[in-house]
Amino acid sequence: MKSDKQQSSFVNIGSSSLLIIFLVLCLVTFAILSISSASSDHSFSEKLAERKTQYYDASSQASYVLNEIDAKLAGLAKVNGATSKAAYEEQVASALQDTTIDGISISCEVSDGQVLISYQIPVGGKQALDVKLHVTDYTQNAAYYEIKSWRILSTENWEGDQSLNLIPVN
Repeated sequence: MKSDKQQSSFVNIGSSSLLIIFLVLCLVTFAILSISSASSDHSFSEKLAERKTQYYDASSQASYVLNEIDAKLAGLAKVNGATSKAAYEEQVASALQDTTIDGISISCEVSDGQVLISYQIPVGGKQALDVKLHVTDYTQNAAYYEIKSWRILSTENWEGDQSLNLIPVN
């Protein structure tokens, strides 16, 4: 009878030890998964912070260029006075065509009686901040220009490989 009691107590000790070992393994697994997730979140947030910094630097530079363009348009408006809109637009097109401001190339085109000024600021390696301005009639509007677009464009072509090699073809 003494041997029966030892076996039952040995079985109880073994099952509780197995349960403790299983719980410890589960906790270690969850800890490793948490560390892995935190590490990937940290690297993602660093990349995102770098991209945001690059965008705001480009936006700041674009604002500087926009301020310089505004000053040139104001100077041309003072020189032009209250003469015709067509003469003003011609002066703007000739003054801003193929100029550079702070190393940024400015292009100016006239189409359908509208003067469009555009320039691009590089953002990182694969993108650029594209700014397009429409020159308005300064005698009828409070501003010399209207911002038509201020957006990020991709400067590289994307060629995605959508193929899946499920079965090797000989």
